[in-house]
Amino acid sequence: MNNKIRRILSVGVVFCAGFLCFVESASVAYAKVEPIATETGAKDIMRQVFDRDDGDSEVSIQKISSCRYVVKDRKRACVEKPRIKRFESVAKDYGIEGKDKKSVSILLDPPGERGIGFLQYDYDDQDKDADQWMYFSALGKVKRIVSGNDDEPKKGSFFGSEFSYEDLEQTHLEDYRYTLLKEERYRNRDCWVIEATPKPSRAKKSNYSKSISWVDKERFIALKSIKFDRQKQKEKRITAVKVDQVDGVWSVLLLNVDNLQSRRMSNMKLESIKYNVGVDDEFLSLRTLTDGAYREARLQHYRRFIEP
Repeated sequence: MNNKIRRILSVGVVFCAGFLCFVESASVAYAKVEPIATETGAKDIMRQVFDRDDGDSEVSIQKISSCRYVVKDRKRACVEKPRIKRFESVAKDYGIEGKDKKSVSILLDPPGERGIGFLQYDYDDQDKDADQWMYFSALGKVKRIVSGNDDEPKKGSFFGSEFSYEDLEQTHLEDYRYTLLKEERYRNRDCWVIEATPKPSRAKKSNYSKSISWVDKERFIALKSIKFDRQKQKEKRITAVKVDQVDGVWSVLLLNVDNLQSRRMSNMKLESIKYNVGVDDEFLSLRTLTDGAYREARLQHYRRFIEP
């Protein structure tokens, strides 16, 4: 799975046609349910979600479409022209077990924002926070994304979408307590419904108080996740709209995030991707953000893997 999409779904269908999307009711209540398995059993399921094969590296082109919407007759309809952004992304696994990750994303469209970039380093070390940087090409400046203090999570969104910086970070299995709430069919797939609650050390760094995820029993992909804010109110619904195999890897080709509080939504579409390609270590660095000539020369090489 694409690294960004994998991060978003790991803890945490709508079909869109034009500006309309069929949705589940946002008023569904999540009453307290007695768990049907021990925390260990639920954790073992999530371990398989975290450890699924997603390749050692990848090159991709993705598109994000975002808009404000209204709900009428259980359909969402954009009330403004969607903002569309396309970007190239290159990622690679590191470390002895390949659980550290580096990735860089560069905007292609709209033309006025071309060259804006995002760089992220994720670490398997539970005590080490992800490093994130944004590059603003018009200003020629790099901004490091940090939290305000020990009890203030990171704020801001990825390329102006409903995907937050926190949504993109690699999560750690040991940062959460897990509860298997039930088993049920969702979109004709057998699923476990698992609640993930951050432990105190993680809770102070997170915008979310918990998440409930529908995990596909066969593919170990979270098909849907509901994220709750710090006030324990539903904030986001994240849905894997389209899932298929690419290069033998189960991949989410279309991901929808619905901000239930702001009534804004974003769709992230994976237009093309190639797994397990050779990626230079030097490319996944701050130089790629700031050195346009170097970046373009290397991207020309990587585009060979994904262009028809």
